[in-house]
Amino acid sequence: MRSKRRNRDEDETAIDMTPMLDIVFIMLIFFIVTTSFVKEDTIELARPTTNQDTTPPKNPPPLIVVSIDGQSNVFMNERSVDPEAIRANIETQLAVDPRSPVLVRVHEDAVNEVLVTAVDQANSAGVSKVNVARWITAD
Repeated sequence: MRSKRRNRDEDETAIDMTPMLDIVFIMLIFFIVTTSFVKEDTIELARPTTNQDTTPPKNPPPLIVVSIDGQSNVFMNERSVDPEAIRANIETQLAVDPRSPVLVRVHEDAVNEVLVTAVDQANSAGVSKVNVARWITAD
């Protein structure tokens, strides 16, 4: 009698793994199909290096300076400019010399959105080189 009971217990404790594996594979396929991949846009910023060429180039192009103060006001050529009008002002100055680089001077208290707008406007104006520098004020 003991042998019959032991065989019956072994049969009852066996679990069929096939349905569970089917569900796992179906979930895996569902997650693969529904996953979305997002490519975020980035901005290239030129960082200063210590290996600067000490001899200045002959006839350097004029530098276009965009300044952003602590209250996030934008200035070009000593006059206040709307952040959305930076592109038009840069294009006007690029008409004089298309090689002109742009320097965006930004105060540490300025809003980052204005900085990103300024760099984006300069890039959309066709500037080949945009540099960002911290605006140091004499206190």
